Amino acid sequence: MKRVLSFIYILFGATGLLSAQTQISDEKMEVCGDSVVVSFKVDASRKTAPRYREVITPYIFNGTDTLYLDPVEVYGRARYMHQRQEMFLLGDKDWELGQGQILAGSGLEYRCVAPLKRWMTSAALGLKRNLSGCNCEKDHSDQTLGQGPQELFKAPAAVQRRIPEYVLADVSREWDFWQDELEVIFKVSKTEIDSAVYANEVTFGKILSAVDRIFSDPHLRLERIEVAGYASPEGPPTFNNWLGENRAKALISYIIEHRPQYGLTPSHFNIRNGKENWAGLRRMVAESDMKKKDEVLAIIDTPDISVEHRKLRIERLDRGWTWKYMLDNIYPHLRCARFLAVYYDAIDDGATDIINVANGMIRKGHYEQAYRHLLTVSDDMRAFNSIGVALMMQGKFEEAMPWLEKALAGNCPDAQKNIDAVKAELEYEALQRREIEEYLNRDN
Repeated sequence: MKRVLSFIYILFGATGLLSAQTQISDEKMEVCGDSVVVSFKVDASRKTAPRYREVITPYIFNGTDTLYLDPVEVYGRARYMHQRQEMFLLGDKDWELGQGQILAGSGLEYRCVAPLKRWMTSAALGLKRNLSGCNCEKDHSDQTLGQGPQELFKAPAAVQRRIPEYVLADVSREWDFWQDELEVIFKVSKTEIDSAVYANEVTFGKILSAVDRIFSDPHLRLERIEVAGYASPEGPPTFNNWLGENRAKALISYIIEHRPQYGLTPSHFNIRNGKENWAGLRRMVAESDMKKKDEVLAIIDTPDISVEHRKLRIERLDRGWTWKYMLDNIYPHLRCARFLAVYYDAIDDGATDIINVANGMIRKGHYEQAYRHLLTVSDDMRAFNSIGVALMMQGKFEEAMPWLEKALAGNCPDAQKNIDAVKAELEYEALQRREIEEYLNRDN
């Protein structure tokens, strides 16, 4: 990289005879990208003696290394005339002062751009002054400008691996059910269970049989039961949210009441309030052969509009006939409490114990030990996320990623957060490597 030198020349009024040296002020040394910029003002209004020339050479130094920059030359009047005569005799009839050369009695603003070197992490700016004339030459000054050494930049450290945050959950068995088989339907705006409508009685039988299955098997141990409550979207959102939660609670109360022998309490249940069932509405509309089907789907899929605005747009379709059809044929199926899943432990399930023990090791920081422990159940998809975390926490990000991706494909929601954490660390390391590369290339 070449140095770039620029000057702004300043003329001062005439002055008398002077013996003092040229004045330097407003000195600065700053880093700009891969360059260092040195600037200062030169005031030669106090004239150098007519027969002398003063050469001012700025330099950057750190006690061991030095980089000399382009000089400034200040000519006394007689010295300037003598120089012109010499250049004339040498064949340069048009010689004049060039860049960085000024007559005594004027000034300039100096700016030099030089390549940033590795040794300049801490450096100072100095000036060397050379005065010549009358067949004599001497360095009459060598000074440090400003406050002395300053930190221009920090040398990058070796690539440091941070400790990422991870998401880890102990595992259990999950028994899933088809959602359309285990939905309890409610009447409009109601939270009371009615087994006589919408085939609810059949659904209750399936739900209670699922609970019986867990408690009748000596090898199984109930962990929790998950229930969600929904409301159809035709009412006010606040009321619908309340409906969704209380419909879920109604189903929980029904299960507890009809299976008192198991000692179930609300603590055995996890409520997921589905609130307004827009996802269910979209699914049912898409599966239907109703008129204005495409228009309704387009409204549901329109982003950045309020729930109320979405409802109004559907109500206005086809003079309200589309809305009436949905009220009669679709919305009743969206007013439901849904029995989602039973989570349980299998008492003879050794893999569950191994994974959960390994998770405990990870939480204590014993990542390598946890990894070796998990390898014994590496064919169990429930172990994939934990294996990925154990590798991730050892800084083995490339090895961790395939395990986390398999965990995500196996419907482990925690895996996505861990994947995002790994990607963030890989980007951070790549940035560090680029900084080190740039630093090492500064002297090339």
